[in-house]
Amino acid sequence: MRIGIVANAYHPDIGGVETHVKRLCAGLIAAGDEVEVITQHAVRSVETVDGVLVRRFPLTVPAGNYRLSVPLWRWLRAHAGEYDVLHAHSYHALTALCAALGNRSPLVFTPHYHGTGHTRFRAALHPLYRPLGRTIMNRAAAVVCVTSAERELVLRDFPAVGTRAVVIPNGTDPRPIRGPASPRTRRILCVGRLEQYKRVDRVIRAMTRLGPEHRLDVVGTGPAGDRLRRLAAGLGLAGRVVFHGRLDDAAFDSCLAQASAAVSASTHEAFGMAVADALAAGLPTVATPIPAHREVAGLAGDSAWLRFADPDDENALAAALKDAAAIGRTRPAILPTWSDVVGATRNIYAAVARRTTSVGTGPVGAVAR
Repeated sequence: MRIGIVANAYHPDIGGVETHVKRLCAGLIAAGDEVEVITQHAVRSVETVDGVLVRRFPLTVPAGNYRLSVPLWRWLRAHAGEYDVLHAHSYHALTALCAALGNRSPLVFTPHYHGTGHTRFRAALHPLYRPLGRTIMNRAAAVVCVTSAERELVLRDFPAVGTRAVVIPNGTDPRPIRGPASPRTRRILCVGRLEQYKRVDRVIRAMTRLGPEHRLDVVGTGPAGDRLRRLAAGLGLAGRVVFHGRLDDAAFDSCLAQASAAVSASTHEAFGMAVADALAAGLPTVATPIPAHREVAGLAGDSAWLRFADPDDENALAAALKDAAAIGRTRPAILPTWSDVVGATRNIYAAVARRTTSVGTGPVGAVAR
């Protein structure tokens, strides 16, 4: 099949959606599919990355949270019919709307849906955007959610999606893991885009209640980065909170291998990839008790060491982190792999393409209602 993946950003940009798209593309290429990524960037470019043709279109609106490329939309209007299936990602990005408008190609949509915005302002805009979001949902022949919790949110806000909403959990990458490099230093790993809703500031504050042998490794970039660095310095933690920024796979594997524990204090996630990757590596993990994290815990089973803690309770969070860092490596959790994700997603593509072919030129969204 020839697959067009429409995404807000692509590797080397990092984030949960970016990781999902990159791993999906790699698996599709390995399965023999022809894959193109249609995305947006500050500068136009076309390049092949690990067998994936990546088309980056220049931004018309460069605003961080509301990026839009009119050239990308024009490309899709003219060329969408060249793909057997278009697969758009992220309800929270305007590229998915571009994929839904102006063409009749079979459309699969993975919304990575949180049900709200990530700041008060963006949360206030969310109801205003919903009619446009409904356009994407109605246009999609299949809506792929990464947890049942996300599916419930989608059906709560877009009940017409109905049986077109399916669940394919995110995958994990099995990694060879060794013990921490220094037993005298207990390194706690916090991975994710540095945004307010990730609540990395709560984790940094909790570090003040842990002994000097504890170190926090923060991996990721984002708009809250400078504020978090100032917070750590102001609390006297500059040497114990290390901001690594963006890491390639090899550097991240090294960081993961030296960690004693992991933490995610996020207020909302569609899945919780940081938690899943930590558990798959056998890392004791502390996480917020949100539905997505609870679902990952269910997938991981009883053998995984996972403790839920409220980041607003600084004492409780610090105590959970201390226990996690002291427990030592556990048996890696058996979770879905990216090969599982690719296989299930290809089945969706095949079904969507067949349904579309069977009805000729009718609107794709109407096929599965």
